Amino acid sequence: MFCRACGGSLHSTAPLCPHCGAPQVCAGGGDGIARTFANSISICFRKYITFTGRAPRAEFWYFLLFIWLVGIVLVVVSSQSQAGGWFNALFSLGTFLPCIAVQVRRLHDVDRSGWWYWIMLIPIVGAILLLVWTCTRGSRGSNRFGPENGAVA
Repeated sequence: MFCRACGGSLHSTAPLCPHCGAPQVCAGGGDGIARTFANSISICFRKYITFTGRAPRAEFWYFLLFIWLVGIVLVVVSSQSQAGGWFNALFSLGTFLPCIAVQVRRLHDVDRSGWWYWIMLIPIVGAILLLVWTCTRGSRGSNRFGPENGAVA
């Protein structure tokens, strides 16, 4: 692996270049946190209402997968019992703000303001734009919302 700034040789897990001291992107997310399914869910709940910073694709999509899977389980449970509907409602309320927060951080990663979240109110076109932006790789390096996910700042 080579330094992004000076091109010097370095170890793949080195947070800083030993030659010039420039921060490097670490493997698996770079901020030292691998974006696995469990870690992504944990990060999203720890950043419950954090609308600043950036969220990489893995963090966003793993959290969305978690929401969908739990939602399916709760729909099945609610069809079998009357109390299941309450669990579904509580889960929906409990994940409402983290879903918006991770979407805003994902928009920040592609260098878009969080206010673009509201474009989904435009039928069809808004949903398609949000889908494209959430699937797009985040901007390389720092942008106005912070360092690249994975960069040690």
